[in-house]
Amino acid sequence: MATEREILQALAELPPAAVNQIKDFIVFLKEKHAAKPSPNSGKLLARKQIAAIKKWAGARLGQGFSGRDHDAILYGS
Repeated sequence: MATEREILQALAELPPAAVNQIKDFIVFLKEKHAAKPSPNSGKLLARKQIAAIKKWAGARLGQGFSGRDHDAILYGS
């Protein structure tokens, strides 16, 4: 694995156009691997939770499905 010094030396030897391409690539990697923010909308969060519940509990949840059951399905026992 290359050290910081080796990387900086390699960058110093490149032409400016190549350095700009590397900067663009770094921005792309940061965007791709950044943590996704939690949904701001309550409706969106509720839709995601319902989808998770249906995935693990089946399409029909039945009577008596309470908040405790909801949490157990989403977050585990």
